[in-house]
Amino acid sequence: MKKILTTAFILSLTAPSVFASGCSEMAAFNTKINKALKTASFNQKTLADIKTLQSECKRQHDMGMSVSSIGSCNKALDLVAVN
Repeated sequence: MKKILTTAFILSLTAPSVFASGCSEMAAFNTKINKALKTASFNQKTLADIKTLQSECKRQHDMGMSVSSIGSCNKALDLVAVN
């Protein structure tokens, strides 16, 4: 019984930090994209591409992938970095 309680206690302490790290990674991505959209000038096609890539990135991140390993996230960041 002690093992079960100890395991449950340890999981309750570590689980939020694991989930929070993914949230902060996605928040950093969104901040970079939104900041670029506010400060730079993009044509309509590029804006549409960025929004599509941003949506794909969010969907894949919600499925458990890290932002740095998602191709659409990297493409979106490349688009805003070039302009």
